[in-house]
Amino acid sequence: MNQPAAPGIQDRTATILGWAIFIIFLALFINVNYLPRTPLGERENVQLWHDSLGWIIGALCLIRLYWFAAGPKPRPPEGLPEDSFTYSRAILFTLILVFALEFLIGIFYAWGEARQVNFFGGIFPQLAETSEPLRVSTGYTHSALAFYYLMLITVWLVLGWWQNRKYKAGWRRLLPGEQV
Repeated sequence: MNQPAAPGIQDRTATILGWAIFIIFLALFINVNYLPRTPLGERENVQLWHDSLGWIIGALCLIRLYWFAAGPKPRPPEGLPEDSFTYSRAILFTLILVFALEFLIGIFYAWGEARQVNFFGGIFPQLAETSEPLRVSTGYTHSALAFYYLMLITVWLVLGWWQNRKYKAGWRRLLPGEQV
């Protein structure tokens, strides 16, 4: 299972997980932009989608983190040095780790503000007591991590641009897909 793939190619499982995370993240990003603009009394449906998409992306990211460790190790495309490839993979790993942490912290944030955590209408039982310290500490962290993953996406894209310019590594490798 830990056999490396051909240079510049990743395994099918990593490709499917990458596309799923990418698509769900885009939907969640759109949702996050609507959430603060929705009047307080009308947020229930937007919040339900936020929670549900958060569950999906959280689960996919946890699976992807496992696959980083257990799946076949991709090798850099021809011409891209191993160190540069490893650096871009480390940024991608950190981005997916931040998404997973955002999911877990978001659950505690909802509990801290006495809000039920939904998955398409199904209620996840509250496992932490509602409290102001829990709400404040997890709410700030949940928001701060959102800015952190936006920074990571930017760094990853700039690095990909630089790798393409210097090593002709290709642009398609920045999208989830077979190329890495």
